[in-house]
This record gives sequence, structure tokens and C-alpha cells, in this order.
Amino acid sequence: MASNRKLALLLTFCGPALALLPAARGDDERAATVVRIERFLAPYEEAGHLSGTLLVALDDDVLLERSFGLSSIEEEEENTEETRHCVASVTKPMTVVVALRLLEAGEVAADDRLSKFLPDFPRGDEITLAHLLNHRAGIPHRVTDDETVRRTAADVAALAAKVPLLFEPGTDHSYSSAGFSVLARALEVASGRTFSELLREHVFDAAGMTRSVDSIDLADEDHARAYRWTPTGLLPAEEKDLSFLVGAGSVWSTARDLFRLQRAILSGRLGETVRANTVRNGELTWNGVTGGFRAFADFHRRTGVTVVWVGNVQTGAADRMRKGLEWIVDGDEPDPAAVPTCDPVAVAAETLSRYAGTYEMRPGSTLDVRPDGGRLRVNDWLLFPTSATTFFSPQDYGTVTVVLDEDGAPVRLDWENDGEVTPMPRLDG
Repeated sequence: MASNRKLALLLTFCGPALALLPAARGDDERAATVVRIERFLAPYEEAGHLSGTLLVALDDDVLLERSFGLSSIEEEEENTEETRHCVASVTKPMTVVVALRLLEAGEVAADDRLSKFLPDFPRGDEITLAHLLNHRAGIPHRVTDDETVRRTAADVAALAAKVPLLFEPGTDHSYSSAGFSVLARALEVASGRTFSELLREHVFDAAGMTRSVDSIDLADEDHARAYRWTPTGLLPAEEKDLSFLVGAGSVWSTARDLFRLQRAILSGRLGETVRANTVRNGELTWNGVTGGFRAFADFHRRTGVTVVWVGNVQTGAADRMRKGLEWIVDGDEPDPAAVPTCDPVAVAAETLSRYAGTYEMRPGSTLDVRPDGGRLRVNDWLLFPTSATTFFSPQDYGTVTVVLDEDGAPVRLDWENDGEVTPMPRLDG
């Protein structure tokens, strides 16, 4: 059994134990709550900005579970509550659960050096499991170039070993999916089991998640396909084998299964070590975005409300649901939503080409900007021009402005969302 000191090393975001939750609602109040939720959702549904499954619950009571849109446009198949969607970085809390359960079983310790499991990993004697769990190892966010081929944890760890660290291990923080893939490989070596086996034993089976699977075990036809929203309709997202995000974004699941996992954690069914080290101030808030998929699962301690979304068309509607539905369940009646519209303007191809380049979103994470048929592609997001220098981002309802120097060369992107502007400087100008 690991010591309390080692537990504190493992995850620095530990929160207090849960307080008593509010009682379930009566039938009339429950029905009124569902009406308010449906009224809130209607404008986004009518605009075609919802595709996936939403679950809203009060404590253990599921108030609403509803699916929208198509899982496959080509096959005209509707999303249902059983449709698997990639939950992207919501995979990371599952990896944390695996690590904590192995720690509690004495198979790993928080201050174990990576070199104990991967002796050939550069500077592995300076990187601990706690560094990997807390994004403090210095491993870049992404280390793969071809994201269409099947990858194991060993494959991704080998690629990560070839990339220089961003900083001295333990001295800084930089969000890293590749770091979690390296962690997944270390846990495989420590336990003698594949990561998908660890997920099944310590997460899926333990929490009663009946429809969840890791990418390495996913059947080709048994999941939703991702699409991109455009002003003229949906386009298929790029085909990727999301196994390259092993341990970081590789799980496919449903809204109901994510709800089951959160309830299992909150109730202590996965153990006190898991609950004490994953619940922050009595809350669970998970978020994931990749390849056109969007997922979040939030439990709010004050109200006892859980909101879960898994979707295969990413729009800013997901962010608005995430911000608003807790308060609606708690009795709010917001004004009808103004859903953004976009009427793109024509911008000269040579102008769009000047904006191409690499921009820094945050240290260790960059944006690759390039022209794409009269619009801009930023990594795998699409931006639609509303003037020669401004663009609409349907993925987050953001407004992106290309800031030019006196010679007309781009120096940064100003990404505005809900009144907040994030500057993203150009790195290769």
C-alpha cells in the first residue's frame, strides 16, 4: 500500500470528500425541469448544431437522456444512446483511475522513475509517474505525424523518446497527451497487461460501463463517424485511427457509461484512493476534443447536477450546454439562445496563403494554419472568412482575427470567445 505522501505526490489536485447531496425531485418539478432543458436545446437542434447524446441527471436520477443527429450520414444511421463516440481527453481520467488502482495494489508508486519501466527512455531517471500524471514531464503534447495507422502504447512511447523535452522534468507544466501515452506504456510494463486490459479491469468492468472500449479493440462499423459543420452542410472529418492517443484520447464510450463512471467514483465503489485523488472540491469536470468528436462530463457538488455530452459534430453548442444546463436544472429560465450564423465572404487565395504558418496556442502546443478551399484550416478545425482578416470558428463560436504588421504580414491570431481574447503568436514569420 502506498503511503499518503506518495498519494499526495501522485495528483496535486486532490479535493475534500463529498458533502451530502440534495434529495431527488418530485414528479411535477422533474417534468418542469425537462421542459426547461428542451426549450434551451431547441434553437441549437433547429440550427443543426447538435449531433450526439446528452444526459442530464440530479444525483442518481437521470432527468433526460436524448440523442440528436446521425452517427453516419452515408448510412443514414441515427445516433442513439448506445452509439459509441470517441470521448477524446475524457480518456485521461480513466488512465488516472488505472494508475491509482495499481498504486493502491502496490504495483506502482508515484515517485517511481520512468526508467524503472522504460530503461531506454531518454532522461527516464528524471521523470516520475507523478510528473506524467500532472503534465510536468516536459514531453510535448503530440509526437505523431501519421495519425491514420494503428498504434500501441509501446509505439507511441518509442516516438516520444525521439523528441526533445520542452523543459527539465518537474520544473514546469505543459499539457501532454503523449505524456499520458508514455504513462500508459509504463503501467503496461508494471502490470504485465495491455492498456486495454487494464481499462477493462479497473475502469469499464469496475464501474459497469457496458459500451466502452479502447480504440485498439474497436470494430470498424461499431461507432459514430465524425463530421465538420460548415455553413452549407456537414462534411466528413479526416479519417484517423485514434489509437495513437492511447491513454490520452483513445476511449470510445456513451453518455450513460460516463455517468456510470462518475457515480462509481463519487460513491467510492472504485475505492477511496480513487475518490480522494480525482474529485476536486467535491466536483468532477472532464472535457475532451479530437478529430471532430467532443465530449464532456461534469458533476457539480453544489447542485448535485451531472451533465454529460458525447458528440460527433463539434460546435459551440456543446460549450453553451456545458455552461448553462446546470443552472437550468437548478431553476434558471434563460432567454432563448441566439445561435451564431455565418455568411462567409470571398477572400483572395493569395491573401489566405499569406496567413499560413505555425502559431503558438500555448507552450508546447502549436496551430498549423493553412488555406483550405476559400477558408482556413487550423489543425483540424475549419475557419470561415467574414472579412479579409476575421474568421468564424463554428467549433467554439469563436471569432479569430489575423493581426498584421505594417507590411501586411501576419504576426498573431487573436482568438476571441465569450469576450476573452487569447493571442497566439506566429512562430515562423
